Amino acid sequence: MPEPSDRGTLGITRRQGLIALAVVGSMGMLAACTTTEEPGPPSGSGSSAEPSSGDALAARVAADEAALIARYDSILAARPAIDPAAAALLAAIRDEHVQHRDALGGTAAPSSPAPAISSASAALSELPRAERQASRSRVRACEDAQEPELARLLAFIAASEAAHVPALRDVGA
Repeated sequence: MPEPSDRGTLGITRRQGLIALAVVGSMGMLAACTTTEEPGPPSGSGSSAEPSSGDALAARVAADEAALIARYDSILAARPAIDPAAAALLAAIRDEHVQHRDALGGTAAPSSPAPAISSASAALSELPRAERQASRSRVRACEDAQEPELARLLAFIAASEAAHVPALRDVGA
């Protein structure tokens, strides 16, 4: 029988558990702050074949989210090389990115292919940088958004991705 330690029943530290809780909690905040209504043209504007600048911005960010999802999928495919608790955290973060993409309007193709991974540990060590870069990109997109709802959504996504960074630092260690 293993000796008692700071690790819980899943083999994660209290800090990792708290970070995971914060990550999962941010999913609820994102869900609570988004609408389920389909965006439509303003009344009296007629239907236009051209997407608005907000639609184009949302599509670009959704494609970036799809690229992050592909990255997580490629790492999770190497599951035997990853600690089960780390894999559970990665899957939860991946699911958040799916929610981000869906909140932005759907299933966009990735903006870039997922990088090939030579080893799970190398790929894990790159995730905090990718999340930090994504968060900064969402902040810039938020500044470019013309619609207040899109700006608010992008701000929540940026905060969520920023929260992933400390959680992933512990996983990659």
